[in-house]
Amino acid sequence: MLEISFDVMQSAAIAALVAMAGRAVVKRVKFFQTYCIPGVIVAGLVVSFVLGILRGVNVLQVNFDTAVLREWFMDIFFTGVGLTASWKLIKQGGKVCIGIAITTIGLILGQDVLGVALSQVFGMHPLQGIGLGSLSLMGGVGTSGAIAPTYEDLGATNATTLAVMCATFGMVFASLTGGPVARLLCKRHNLKGELTPEYGGGTEVDPDAAAPKEEVFPLNSKNFLSSVCLIIIAAGLGSYIAIAAGYIPMIEFPYFIGCMIGGIILRNILDAVHVEVRTEELDAFGDICLEIFLGMTMMTIDVTALADVIGPFVVIFAAQVIFTCLWAYFITFNTCGRNYDAAVIAAGHIGMGLGNGPNTMANERALMREFGFSKIGWVVYPPFGLLVLDIFNPIFCSMIAEPLTRAFGLI
Repeated sequence: MLEISFDVMQSAAIAALVAMAGRAVVKRVKFFQTYCIPGVIVAGLVVSFVLGILRGVNVLQVNFDTAVLREWFMDIFFTGVGLTASWKLIKQGGKVCIGIAITTIGLILGQDVLGVALSQVFGMHPLQGIGLGSLSLMGGVGTSGAIAPTYEDLGATNATTLAVMCATFGMVFASLTGGPVARLLCKRHNLKGELTPEYGGGTEVDPDAAAPKEEVFPLNSKNFLSSVCLIIIAAGLGSYIAIAAGYIPMIEFPYFIGCMIGGIILRNILDAVHVEVRTEELDAFGDICLEIFLGMTMMTIDVTALADVIGPFVVIFAAQVIFTCLWAYFITFNTCGRNYDAAVIAAGHIGMGLGNGPNTMANERALMREFGFSKIGWVVYPPFGLLVLDIFNPIFCSMIAEPLTRAFGLI
């Protein structure tokens, strides 16, 4: 069998090509746009599938050197997430944020309990159950790629492949199910949003017109450099937190969690001394790092390994979709106020609980076009819900790994 190896720079270049090719494909395929599937995932899956087949028939073995850069891009992305956690902004959400936090954390725990329980029915490793729970469905491909490899180190075979594929299918079903569930709530409880006089009687309101317009910040090298340096400094601060936490016995504390906590600490220090944090630039740099990280992750997994567990995968995934829809219908709606805002949040929560941020916004937009605008659902829920999710879920999925494995007597 022919074997080809790429060094660190060559591997990074291929990951960048995967990201660029994926964007080009998504622009031309309506299906991927409709279900908010990132291009890097599409292209990465194609590459991994082709390489897996070639390796399986003993034709070609391709080796990538992605360990160092992959971890760096991952750490920087999660540091950027931490830098968005401003306590000052959280307080502005009021009581509804309490409900959002409760239902978000509750769904994370519920998906994991269900995943672990069903994994035992099929004789799987409990960490594979977490991988088919909130790690992939709430966390998405990014969180899956970051944490699932540590599950494999604890004996959960092919945890990364399972989690990544679960996250990918989750994005499709997030868009398929979110709107219908929320529409059922609106019909059952006769709920309507804010309608303009010219669109009375239940006709649509354009969310883009109704939502407050965000200020556009010009991009220049000086400001962007400051934001990039801020992320790197926060990551450096967080590295010491990760090193210190590593001395805690019986707990696996990933390096990137320390970086994220460093970002949280630095952001709130800067808020306290009234130093501006340009979140648009932080998001832009974080998104770049996420794209390259995902490119490296997707092109190095072996999707052909999923064939051995396709039956349990389908059953567990279907159960998670049903559970998430029921949670949004009964728990999210009631926890967040039993009104139209809560129905919009329920639509978004299915998008967030099975997919990602774009799925959340797409579900809410589809509902509001039919029933009217919701300021709380559109302006408050997505950023705060994602903030709670992005902080709690990776920490929980990381910290529970070793104790859960010990509890099942596997180490």
